[in-house]
Amino acid sequence: MTTRTRTITATFASVVASVAAVLGLGGLSAQAATTYGCPLSGSTVCTSPLAGTVHGDVTVTGDGYGFNLSGNGTPGYVAVDNSNQISMGSFPVSFSAQVKGVGVPSSQVGDYDVVRGTPNGNWKLEVVARNSRTTARASCFFKGPSGKGAATGGPDLTTLQAVWTTITCTNTGAAIELRVNGTLVKTETVATGPIPNPGPLLLGAKNTAGGDQFSGSAKDVQVSVP
Repeated sequence: MTTRTRTITATFASVVASVAAVLGLGGLSAQAATTYGCPLSGSTVCTSPLAGTVHGDVTVTGDGYGFNLSGNGTPGYVAVDNSNQISMGSFPVSFSAQVKGVGVPSSQVGDYDVVRGTPNGNWKLEVVARNSRTTARASCFFKGPSGKGAATGGPDLTTLQAVWTTITCTNTGAAIELRVNGTLVKTETVATGPIPNPGPLLLGAKNTAGGDQFSGSAKDVQVSVP
């Protein structure tokens, strides 16, 4: 390899890494990553090889999907078919979503499940209540054969209701990292081991009965794996 070729290759790798950092993808190697997406935009629920089906109280809100915006507690969720095709056995694993109009989960709801991978919730992005249920914070959770852990923090999401906020969860293999709009806000040291992912992935609720029902808007759900 010539010096010029090595320089171009190194420069390209640097640019790709910088883009990944800006997008809040943590330590992801953008060269090797495979990204799966659910735009939740208009008629496009998920992109191939995934497929998404909409159930219950879900509405199109222009550039995203609104979950239970009526506030009546009617279950609303998106079931992501073929999500078990996402291999989460290597690290780093990262997933993200943009949210808007998020309030504080009530005691009746518990927490909001925005992104919930697998019936047992082996990987999920939640909105949890803090400060005697006066504030709402983002939370990332991973569970594997070696351990489990959560990273919770960042700004009070109720102060960002009018704007889209990107929440990114990354499992590096040695730690769980939470980013809000690309800024690292919390790190928890934990080694979970490979993340089981039998599916299905649910967006907007814990299960089809509407447990941990999210109330707010979401779009651009992405999962990136090596």
